[in-house]
Amino acid sequence: MKPTHSRCAPTLTHGPLTLRALTDATERQRFDALLEAEHFLGPRFPAGDRLYQVAEQDGQWVGLLLWCAPALHLKDRDAWIGWDRLTGAQRLKLVVNNARFLVPAAARRPNLASQILAAATAVLPDQWHAQHGYAPLLAETFTDPEAHAGTCYKAAGWIPVGQTVGFARHRCDFFAFHDHPKRLWLKPLDPRAREKLCAPELSERHAPALTVGAAARCALNAAQRHSLKDALRQVPDPRRKQGQRYPLAPCLVVVAPGLLAGKVDLAEIQRFGTRLSQAQRRALGFWVKKGTRFYPAPTYNVLRDLLIALDLDALADVLTRWLQSQAGRLPASLALDGKTIRDHLGCLVRLVEHEDGAPVAVRAAPNKGHELPAAQKLLRSDAVNLAGCVVTADPLHCQIETAQIITQEKGGDYVLGVKDNQPTVRANTEKKLAGATPLLPRPNPTAVALKPAP
Repeated sequence: MKPTHSRCAPTLTHGPLTLRALTDATERQRFDALLEAEHFLGPRFPAGDRLYQVAEQDGQWVGLLLWCAPALHLKDRDAWIGWDRLTGAQRLKLVVNNARFLVPAAARRPNLASQILAAATAVLPDQWHAQHGYAPLLAETFTDPEAHAGTCYKAAGWIPVGQTVGFARHRCDFFAFHDHPKRLWLKPLDPRAREKLCAPELSERHAPALTVGAAARCALNAAQRHSLKDALRQVPDPRRKQGQRYPLAPCLVVVAPGLLAGKVDLAEIQRFGTRLSQAQRRALGFWVKKGTRFYPAPTYNVLRDLLIALDLDALADVLTRWLQSQAGRLPASLALDGKTIRDHLGCLVRLVEHEDGAPVAVRAAPNKGHELPAAQKLLRSDAVNLAGCVVTADPLHCQIETAQIITQEKGGDYVLGVKDNQPTVRANTEKKLAGATPLLPRPNPTAVALKPAP
């Protein structure tokens, strides 16, 4: 096999076979028409990244392959790779799914299907990289044991690793049980695929596949989710009882992890709810859809209307007290951080742990312009203990009142940034700290570079 790279999409010649990625709309229409005419599942119109691939022989199409996004959750696949749930969420795009494979009836001959599969997977990483900017490491597909044994996949080096449990995704909200398990096949696209999929750092060729924000997903266990739900029952419900489709506390359990993770887009927050399994939604107290066994998650509009009407101060107070009950004590190094939620839903000021960004206290503000007074109220809160802590913050918080709250009222210390828009403070700071090494250990462990004004 000899790959030939091109600027748009590389091709691969394998004996008389040539593998090519389709980019022309007319050829795509021909591709879908052939699937419609000859594939028992018909064409598929996938969302997300995809690749339409054809195998040609003597200028004729002898094989059609559609590659697209993989299944969200496959227990046997993730176990084979060695992924935990969080790593899998981050790196899922490094797996591609062979959603359709067709050898047209006019081209069929013995061993052709396995030859096409072998050639296709050999060039797939380069073709995918040319179209999407990153190279996948693993391919997956499913076969129906009642229809065929998947012999061509086995002959092409694919590995059977288990079976699905008989669910298929239905719309965007839940999975429907169809009681027809499929056999799961995997094909490493790199000799060290499993090692690279679990590596602490990804190479430049694979790193662009990382899903932005997935690492900040809430990783609360069942006990913590129930504890949070019980705490959020204290938040007053601003909605009328008539016409409510979702109970308040479970909705806030969907909202809270996103807010605590610093999400600024309500759509990202709402997606956390869609990732919850049916069992998790039931356990959190969501209501079952009438006439079914499904527990719908709240939609974007439901959460937006709720946040607009909600008393954010009450929500922030409940979250802060819950965080304190979980942490037991504030960490020794904290940072103030303000995040504005888009769609004019307000600003959330968080006190977060330096090491991993975990929030330990929160305060709501009407918008970004109110971040400073909201931060000062947060620091003054009875639920926030700053004794022995060092608080850092950006130059917005370089104010006498903030410094006095941290040191004189709460017994902590601070490191505040200074910008050129405070020339007197900057000049005095440079003069006071000339020749000093403020970040070195000192006899007093709470001493830092700056001290409050007398």
